[in-house]
Amino acid sequence: MTPENNSPGSIAVIGAGPAGYPAAFLAADLGMQVTIIDPAPTLGGTCLRFGCIPSKTLIHAAHLVTATRRAADYGLHFQPPRISVEELRAWKNQVVNRLTSGLETLARRRN
Repeated sequence: MTPENNSPGSIAVIGAGPAGYPAAFLAADLGMQVTIIDPAPTLGGTCLRFGCIPSKTLIHAAHLVTATRRAADYGLHFQPPRISVEELRAWKNQVVNRLTSGLETLARRRN
């Protein structure tokens, strides 16, 4: 708190990634005025938008293909997969958009 007016003050958080946005949310929850500085138009950082989360969605799809192939060992037989790169990319983008939209909602609730 600043001694002049008993307000909790203000803070600038550099980066809206997995460390930045939780720090900004906590500061806002504590009553501080918060400014997030990030070149991207959405929260989440590289991890959410380009790295970890997009990679995990594609790894999940690859795991499904592998699991269906291995299912033959248990007597379950599937047709070989037909992979649409465009649809897979759209699904990955949908996952990323859902998560970034959720963070945007949380940020709006905190002003």
